[in-house]
Amino acid sequence: MNASSDPAARAAPGRPRSRQAFEAVMSATETLLRAEGYRGLTMEGIAKAAGVGKPTLYRWWPNVPSIVMEVMKRQAEEEIADSDSGSVRSDLIRFIGGTCEKLSGPSGEIMSSLMAEAQLNPEFAAAFREEFISARRERLIAILRRGAARGELSEDADMEWLADLVYGPIWYRLLNGHAALDERFASSLAEAVLLNANKSAG
Repeated sequence: MNASSDPAARAAPGRPRSRQAFEAVMSATETLLRAEGYRGLTMEGIAKAAGVGKPTLYRWWPNVPSIVMEVMKRQAEEEIADSDSGSVRSDLIRFIGGTCEKLSGPSGEIMSSLMAEAQLNPEFAAAFREEFISARRERLIAILRRGAARGELSEDADMEWLADLVYGPIWYRLLNGHAALDERFASSLAEAVLLNANKSAG
């Protein structure tokens, strides 16, 4: 992994991140999220729990939401599968199911808070789209493109639109809380995506 792709190495010019300090901040933030929730986090509290100075945090992140986004991004990369089973249906169900399972727990409330923050803070919104949302979309679109390459989906299918079709219902249920993000929902959503992917050829 090179420095540009390693989040622990990205920092202001001339000030590379310390891997040990970075991991301490990530671990401390995860612990505080479990203990106090998103609204209980402060830069001072994170710095104290991580054993680093506040100036160190501010060199690397402008605010609490940016640190939390880094934590959520790492968790998503580790816990939500982007497997290639040879079946786009199986891969979609697994990816959507993993996303729904993750958001059904404490991470759902955290993501809702980050999305709310993005509505109020244009700078954070841009970073959220670029560093989190885009990365998750790219992994989903990779699954869809593999399916198209194998002939399981129409080659003419609009992959960006299909990604919207996946995430739109997920975010709607997450933010409104009117229905569960459960296994049945994940399976039905995957089937709807497959149906629309092949209809788009017509």
